[in-house]
Amino acid sequence: MKKQPEVTDKTRQRFVDAFWKLAEKKPVSKITVSELTRLAGYNRSTFYEYFLDTFDLLSYVEDRLIENVKQVALQTLQSDKSPKDFFRTIFMSMNEEIYLLTGPNGDSGFIEKVSKELSPYVSGYLPIRDDVENFDYLVSFVNSAMLGMLKHWYEKNKDLTAEEMSEMMQRLMLNGALGYIQANSSPENNRNA
Repeated sequence: MKKQPEVTDKTRQRFVDAFWKLAEKKPVSKITVSELTRLAGYNRSTFYEYFLDTFDLLSYVEDRLIENVKQVALQTLQSDKSPKDFFRTIFMSMNEEIYLLTGPNGDSGFIEKVSKELSPYVSGYLPIRDDVENFDYLVSFVNSAMLGMLKHWYEKNKDLTAEEMSEMMQRLMLNGALGYIQANSSPENNRNA
């Protein structure tokens, strides 16, 4: 007899939830099937009905996170929002789970996966033409900066509000670091003035 889709989804989600709880405490590469099954309340054979191994589960959660961010990016792109709103919306869609995967206990390849998947969306919102020399480097810079700022924000225990953080990020993305510094310094504090 086949399992009902609701039961299958619920069981899979319990393994995912167990993965996130463990990822808060230890490197994702050190999470074991035994820990996952104990925390999820299932046996090993049930785990293997859903995933090949812990790396398969890791790939599953990464793909889901990336797909969620891509959906937000696509919806924002289709809504004709300004670049300012685009970067704010993308940032606000990223959550603590993304930090867990980009942080010190995360997956070193995750940032590359996210950057690759977001590149087409980010490139559509940069206020320059895509035939500019080294355009791919600019897109890579924006993706890395967004993820790096998100990671730093979590490491500082979200010392800025989400709105302050997204505002800073979008201003940096659209004006560059020098533009941001100049806009936020008084003439007497600005060494380049």
